Amino acid sequence: MPQVYKDILEFDFVSGTYDTQLLVESDIIIPENEPDVLVLLALNPRTYINEVFVTEGKVQFEGKLALDILYLGEKNGELERIEKEIDYSHVIEDEGIDKRSRCILVANVENIDYKLVNSRKISMRAVIKIQCRLVVSDKKEVVIGAEDSIKVESLKKKVKLMHTVGQNSVEVFVKDKIKVPDGEAPIQKVIKTDVAVKPEEIKVTDNKVIVQGSVQCNILYISQEGTFGNLETDLNYANFVDIPGALSYMSAKTQEEVVDIITTMLEDEKGENTILDIEVTIRVKVQVLETEDRELPVDAYGTKAYIQPIKENLTVIEKLESFKSQFVVKTNVELPSYLKRFIDVVVIPVISDYSVDVDKLVIEGILDYTILYLSEEGSVKSYRDEYPFKTFVEISQVKGPMLVDIKISHVSYEIIAMKEIELKFAIDNTVDLLAEKEIEVIVDLKEIEAPREIDNKHSIVVYMVQKAETLWDIAKRYRVSLEELISTNGLEEDKVSEGMKLIIPMEE
Repeated sequence: MPQVYKDILEFDFVSGTYDTQLLVESDIIIPENEPDVLVLLALNPRTYINEVFVTEGKVQFEGKLALDILYLGEKNGELERIEKEIDYSHVIEDEGIDKRSRCILVANVENIDYKLVNSRKISMRAVIKIQCRLVVSDKKEVVIGAEDSIKVESLKKKVKLMHTVGQNSVEVFVKDKIKVPDGEAPIQKVIKTDVAVKPEEIKVTDNKVIVQGSVQCNILYISQEGTFGNLETDLNYANFVDIPGALSYMSAKTQEEVVDIITTMLEDEKGENTILDIEVTIRVKVQVLETEDRELPVDAYGTKAYIQPIKENLTVIEKLESFKSQFVVKTNVELPSYLKRFIDVVVIPVISDYSVDVDKLVIEGILDYTILYLSEEGSVKSYRDEYPFKTFVEISQVKGPMLVDIKISHVSYEIIAMKEIELKFAIDNTVDLLAEKEIEVIVDLKEIEAPREIDNKHSIVVYMVQKAETLWDIAKRYRVSLEELISTNGLEEDKVSEGMKLIIPMEE
């Protein structure tokens, strides 16, 4: 074996792509200190994954389904709210799952059905969709050169490689107090708190990643006068996540999820409930990535010895690309009864299908929405319906496994008539694409026996270039130096065209 020089190639590759659904069923019992249920209005769901365990042939998810349940109390017909968290577990089994894999995922509630069994019990069935992409960080020893004595000619190509330096997560707590505007009635009860996390800046430093952003909060409440009110606030956060090995030139990818929301009424100096204390816990997952350009030999031959390269094909991740877009869906809704006041809307965006069309990802889905409103008679009512949508995200022509996520960023309404309203949903699309490429590398060089020589040797060979042939192909065939072939023929570059005649500098 000839003496070769090698280097370590670090890269990531996708070891598995799984989209799975699980059914979460539960009977929800109304707490003893809460009123009986007269009418069930809406269930507002949210889900997140707490833990992921990857073993040989198996991925296990441990998650939570958080529910805000809105209903009318049986005693006085008032709007009531209770919270419920349901634990769930799900397993994907496949003999191809590599225990070294780490999981990149998106989990969303895809459907929820519920019904009132009796005044103290609600039956609930929810479908949760998990998009799971398994990625392995690997190393490969590759040939980058050989000793001068064997006179190896090598063909090199530039490749882009990405590998994960490290990952970690941190729980961030944001807290603030919000006061009801002067002149408005104190708060009787909080009905609903919607939050949306808006990451703003990611900065990679030595062994750390600094994350900054805001949490937008919208709180619906009932005043002591029986009217509905809204309070809005933005809570800013800044935190660091320890990632050993991280350096400032590297990039980072974050994923944010809401873990807990606590809204508490507080008294002011007059003893009135005009202050809300809101505390939100979010989990920020951080992945630090290093992307490098390498020039690697992909073919080789010897001019003084017969050398055969031993090659291997690798499917690697070139980069992790994120594509974002926003679109607005409008629909007119006719309610079953006259509208006195619009209260709120609970909406679940569901992706039913997506497909790639040249340089666009076409996304189709439905909006499952429940409108809460005050009827002309003064009672709170709900109306549930679905509305289909179709949109797209520009993704250039990058290929590879992807994670697709959609979120409602804003909802607005306009009253058209006594029973008709126009709803506008602003929806954010996010596509994380693991751009893949197949590369060929040389893992070793082997010296082989010389083929049977042709007796009639010529000192000069004139060769006519064939279709699609490169200068490298010709130099390799005659085992001459590429540089010498270029020099002998007075070429200014290493490009040739069909029909061109070349002098091959043969050794005597």
